[in-house]
Amino acid sequence: MAPTAPAPPPPIENNALLGRLSIPRLDLHAMVREGVDEKTLGLALGHIPGTALPGQSGNVGVAGHRDTLFRGLREIHRNDLIRFETSAGSHEYRVESTKVVSPQDVSVLAAHQSPELTLVTCYPFYYVGAAPDRFIVKAREVLAPSAEAPAAVAEAPAEVAEAPAASPPAPEASVAEEHRARARSPVEARRRGIEHKPEVGRVAFEIDKNHSRQLAPGISMGVTATDAASRRVDGWMWVMPERRTIWLRNHSAHEPVIFYGRLDGKMHELVITSVARNSVRGYLR
Repeated sequence: MAPTAPAPPPPIENNALLGRLSIPRLDLHAMVREGVDEKTLGLALGHIPGTALPGQSGNVGVAGHRDTLFRGLREIHRNDLIRFETSAGSHEYRVESTKVVSPQDVSVLAAHQSPELTLVTCYPFYYVGAAPDRFIVKAREVLAPSAEAPAAVAEAPAEVAEAPAASPPAPEASVAEEHRARARSPVEARRRGIEHKPEVGRVAFEIDKNHSRQLAPGISMGVTATDAASRRVDGWMWVMPERRTIWLRNHSAHEPVIFYGRLDGKMHELVITSVARNSVRGYLR
């Protein structure tokens, strides 16, 4: 009798717990469940159905919300380690690249020969409303060294010195760090090794606490509280003609607020650059 092929593994039930994902340098730790529906992503990170599982060849896809569990991805660097722990074992991946794509670009989940991990979240991180793009982190699995390697080293003559280990590459500046350096000054940008790009079309403003002002046609801002020590602000923005309110709650200096104005149809960015006891300064562009 001819041998029968093994039965395929049963499908994973939606919202089933798969394991835990950690990025130690970012102090990011979150459980991973199966599926990417709103209920699942409201509880945990979601394993994207149809992509590989840790330990399988292919591309492991994991999605999460940019304003909750994946908020820390804005600070991720190349060469950061990502750990995915499941009941079957632990797998480590090293970040190789990041990029921004459209929601329709599913090529980032394509499987390749070597095991890899793809993290997906919405972008921009500080966008108000449904973000138009996706932020992608690509990482490749770090395979365990061969078991024969230690024995080979032990048999080498004692007088043979090992070659010095190569210095690890310097971490790249994160998106947020780059933005902050450019926003400060050309001197600060040069000190951090980042090209300074002067802003164009900026409108500088200063607003006293418990006051408001119009920053541009159809765009106003008010400040209700300031904390100079932690450089945080409470307030609001009013966008016309849709009468939309954007609340600023415990908002940090240099964290951009990105939104579209219906009057001009353009993307705007508001950044608070300094927080005093009774006022704030910043710019709108």
